[in-house]
Amino acid sequence: MKQFLHVFGIGFVILSIPALIIAQHFVPIEPLDKNAILEEFTGVNCPNCPAGHQVMAQILASNPDRAFCVAYHPFNSSYTTPYPGDPDFRRHYADSLYMTPYCGTSRFMPSSFIQRRLWSPPERLMSRSVWAAHANTIMAEPSPMNVGMATSFDPGTSTLTVVVDIYYTEDFPGEHNLMVTLAENDLVSNQSGGTYPYIHKHTFREAFVGQWGDPIVTDATAGTFYRRTFTYNYSGTDYIMENCELLAFVLDNSTEEIITGIGCHTGDTTYITPDFTLTADTLFYENAQQCLEGQIVTIANNTAIDLDLLYVQQESSLTAPFPWSVVPWPFTGFPHTLAPGESVDLNIVLPLPTDAMIEFLYDDLILVSEIDTQYITIAVNEGLYMGIDPAGNKKSTLSMNYPNPFTDNTLIEYNLGQSTTVVLEVFNISGKKVKTLVSTQLSAGSYKAVWNGTNDSGEELPGGIYLYRMKTADATVTRRCVLLK
Repeated sequence: MKQFLHVFGIGFVILSIPALIIAQHFVPIEPLDKNAILEEFTGVNCPNCPAGHQVMAQILASNPDRAFCVAYHPFNSSYTTPYPGDPDFRRHYADSLYMTPYCGTSRFMPSSFIQRRLWSPPERLMSRSVWAAHANTIMAEPSPMNVGMATSFDPGTSTLTVVVDIYYTEDFPGEHNLMVTLAENDLVSNQSGGTYPYIHKHTFREAFVGQWGDPIVTDATAGTFYRRTFTYNYSGTDYIMENCELLAFVLDNSTEEIITGIGCHTGDTTYITPDFTLTADTLFYENAQQCLEGQIVTIANNTAIDLDLLYVQQESSLTAPFPWSVVPWPFTGFPHTLAPGESVDLNIVLPLPTDAMIEFLYDDLILVSEIDTQYITIAVNEGLYMGIDPAGNKKSTLSMNYPNPFTDNTLIEYNLGQSTTVVLEVFNISGKKVKTLVSTQLSAGSYKAVWNGTNDSGEELPGGIYLYRMKTADATVTRRCVLLK
């Protein structure tokens, strides 16, 4: 394992928490049936292997997103020796799998493990005549966990990133190992029993874990979430990432059987996190009627499963400038479950302050679901709050940043009523200054600044709430923004 990490640059981050409350994930949380994982043993000098390839292709085509395959070409078989001048598909990683007594009493090609189950003990290796039936048996069994995956690759740095998420839908005692493999499609060579050019699919290239997987969770309970991230530098290979695919599956160490797994093409994500949809993520209040009567945001569950609202902010935590509130309050308590297709309206009203210089022109209503946290931005037209100094001069103003929340860059606009020294700074929620955006003398007029979420040293800051403050000779104005990571 250490050698593989050194040579191929694999890294990982582990997150294990008892409840699924994270910003984003790639795994379903409702109980599902198992997915079938087929590990095929094949070779270019195997005259019957093309027939096995056809059977495997039919299984995958008949069970999209439910059945997955990786094709091994082990060294310890005469069937896998390449033809002169052809590419070598062999990998030593498969040698330990293609051995008796692990396979059973014999070895042969084409053959496959189906979930690494001992279908007729001690036989684990199965002939192509039973692959489909055994795969169907697996896919009809309930699974105690689900596996999800998100992948991306950067041609500029030759870096592949793979995030594997595992969610336990029930208690499942024992020790479990994670397997992650990289395979490539559309490889060309001569093939016994086939015609040239012969196209090979699902050909094993690399494993991102140890020979028998890497330990993940012991004695998992329902609701346990596990994440692992792999990064792989493929610059020293001839792999075409657009043709590659990944497979992640979990082994039960007590039975040596695969529990379930998932596969996807490089650059794809297996699952999109379901969540509430909002009819608007920003409410713009342009006149007094909108402020006093309120505006409505509808929270809807457009997914196929129940989703829980864990918290909805009822009123502003600020005393100024506009202490908004949700009227009428539609909830009797939390969690508040929205069934598929259900929705709830939030009518947000706010009073109108009069001639006074204020520190905020917007605020955020916080909404927390079982999946993540969202924000409804309440933005008020500056004209409703514009202050005039005793001399009748227009004061300097600081607008709400856009976009908000933001992930990469956000634009901050400000207007100066007179020539003045301007200091525009960003503070964390504890009040510590983290970034100076502007510190100079400027003439009256409109200006813009951009913040990219870094501090004065150029380091990326963690996600969260930040304040940005403009100080001039005639005003001190503070706004709040949300950085998402």
